[in-house]
Amino acid sequence: MSKSKIWIVTVLTVLIVGAVSWSAYQAIGKKSALNQSYAFAHKTKEGVNWFKVTERKGKVTGHLNETILEESPEMHFDPNLFKHKYQLTGKVIENGYEFQVKRGKDPVMYEVHVAGKDLSVKKQGENKSITYKAVDQKKLNTYQKAIQDRYDELIDDSETRFYDYLRDYIKKVTGAYGYLYTAEDGSYQLFLQVKHMHIESEWSGAFLMRTVPGDGGEPYKETKHKAGGVSDGIMFDISTYPQIEEHKTGIILGSTNRGAKSIKLPLKIAGGIVEFKPVSKQEYQKQSEAFKKQAEKKTSE
Repeated sequence: MSKSKIWIVTVLTVLIVGAVSWSAYQAIGKKSALNQSYAFAHKTKEGVNWFKVTERKGKVTGHLNETILEESPEMHFDPNLFKHKYQLTGKVIENGYEFQVKRGKDPVMYEVHVAGKDLSVKKQGENKSITYKAVDQKKLNTYQKAIQDRYDELIDDSETRFYDYLRDYIKKVTGAYGYLYTAEDGSYQLFLQVKHMHIESEWSGAFLMRTVPGDGGEPYKETKHKAGGVSDGIMFDISTYPQIEEHKTGIILGSTNRGAKSIKLPLKIAGGIVEFKPVSKQEYQKQSEAFKKQAEKKTSE
């Protein structure tokens, strides 16, 4: 055979082998939807999850990846950015796939169905499916960058947000005339006033106790205490002079929330947590007068 014929045969052989290989590759790709995309991702404001998987002969291998942004609901603490990568195995099942992800001691199962180019994924124990979009590497990087940029923005702005948060909290606490609690049995009434609060979280005010101490005809008693402490919108500490209760440190450790909708203090007089509610001056006068009348009636019985 001449050299020219050998060369022609070689070229034809390469073309035929290439065509067969390409056809086989396309056939495999059509059978395996998982191999068609770089990854399958689900993005929310809180983060992005993505499956990076490969199917071969009915077996699935890969990873479930997570980038999660955790913002503080009180805007009080810095955000957290968590990144996880979990090993994944799986198999072909009827009309889809079954993924098993190693997360701690017990694996998490996912039922997966192909939805066009995307995946419809339902986590074991949940009723609703989530769509994971087919994405290329560039798109996935865009998702991750958006989460990272949001995290960086929150970190850079943390001091401004913190003081905005404190100013808002201070406005709410001092905006109320005071915080009132009346015992269900009418034996005592407690009134807390926060008259001043500083941006450094220190506050000063007064604490008033009205009591009807028993059923022996004792007179109505009212004592007023100077009060102060520290509060950052989560904790609420109070000390009084004279002390309303004996404590080693002289401080009662309580709690509140950003909206200052209540102040909770553990008090021995109540045998547990007392929840003080904000009141206007008019509401305070109305309830205090009602308590005094009830106390007078009780002591006269």
